[in-house]
Amino acid sequence: MRRMRTGLLLALAVALFAASPLSAQVAPSLTGETGLFGIYDAQTVPQGRFAFSIFYSMYDRTAAPVPQVVPYPDDPMQYSSDKLGLTMAFGLLPNWEASFSSGQRYFSADGRSWGGNINGRNRYGEIDHDETDKFRIGSKLILNPKDPLKVALFAAAYIPTQSRSDTQALSSYRTDWEWGFSGTYGIFTGQFGYLWTADWAVEGEDYEISNEMRWSAGLGVPIIPDTLKGIFEIQRVMYDGGTTQPHDYTDAVLGARLSLGESGLVAGAGLRANIDNWVKYGSSPSNLGGIVQLSWMPQPAKAVAAPVVVPSPHEPPPAEPVPAPAPIVEPAPAPVVEAPPAPKPETSTTDEILFDAAKSRLTNIAKAILDGVALRLKNNLSATCTIVGFTDPKEKGDHAALGKARADAAKDYLVKRHGIDAARIQVDARGDAEAGDDATRNRRAVVTVTFP
Repeated sequence: MRRMRTGLLLALAVALFAASPLSAQVAPSLTGETGLFGIYDAQTVPQGRFAFSIFYSMYDRTAAPVPQVVPYPDDPMQYSSDKLGLTMAFGLLPNWEASFSSGQRYFSADGRSWGGNINGRNRYGEIDHDETDKFRIGSKLILNPKDPLKVALFAAAYIPTQSRSDTQALSSYRTDWEWGFSGTYGIFTGQFGYLWTADWAVEGEDYEISNEMRWSAGLGVPIIPDTLKGIFEIQRVMYDGGTTQPHDYTDAVLGARLSLGESGLVAGAGLRANIDNWVKYGSSPSNLGGIVQLSWMPQPAKAVAAPVVVPSPHEPPPAEPVPAPAPIVEPAPAPVVEAPPAPKPETSTTDEILFDAAKSRLTNIAKAILDGVALRLKNNLSATCTIVGFTDPKEKGDHAALGKARADAAKDYLVKRHGIDAARIQVDARGDAEAGDDATRNRRAVVTVTFP
């Protein structure tokens, strides 16, 4: 088990740093829902599409005290809980997804003079045990997918895989239930979750396992747009009820997620630390853990340009048709000419996006403006778009080429990110022909959407 864990860690680390990044990196969390590593954000798998992932997760925990037993010299027991797992998610509706996860769980602790209760089972000294983890079936619903601050509700059931008679199992033989909500605004995500755990009882011994209440916050920061995303998560876990309770703790994760190409493959890795154990008990045993993940997530559809047919120079030109003789038409009475209806006026909207000096890369503010432009084009399929790029006279290089590059960058974002038909978008470049006194306003692209 340890060799397999090490090999998987090395293989995914090589894939993470050696692959060629090309596309955006939205991916499942470790339980299957779309999100960061452990936090579910307000995004879903596209309707009718699947997402998959394989992951290895390692974290350290503190066991609950053994009921009615004098503490051991090295108490409280600190143990490692690792999981090698698979997840799958499916988009039921544009704002609703279902998920499933399963895997193998590994528990370990060194041979110190300590004891503890893990999920209702008393354990002492060294632990070296693995078992099939509970199957998790979950669902997530986005309540307001079009608002800037999106809110999601989620719920899940953890189906047991161990039987009542298995005395070595460290998972309970009853179903656990989870529910909560999360909110996403830009790069920020917050979450509240509550895990209602089932009690453990066998041969007249009853043990009430503590429920878990989690407060979480996370950041998904684009380090290289559409390529590399930095991820930071912090979770505060508080225990509710129970025959005996483990200590509340704070878990922090720092990592990154990298696109592996236009195929939709995404790799992620992170370092995890149990902050409370580190502060209270020091670094022995180690309170560090980690995450590696390889996943596949469907990417937005891209517009395909119609092929241009070029005639061969060796083919003779098509023969011109011989005009048919004009038929003899009897003169008809002069029709009554009615005044043509007044043409329906066209309406349009104009947006302006700004660029850094001598740059054609879109800023996050520019992308947010183009997201609004894309929404207008999707809501009216007859609308067309014109993008004109401008430069400042003080910028270095070919101004005409820089203005064209800025217009093309805006067009590529609309086509590749939002699937807008490229034939509906025209680009032009004016360079510094219309430059004013404000240098910042000169480094721009003007986006006009026309509604017939």
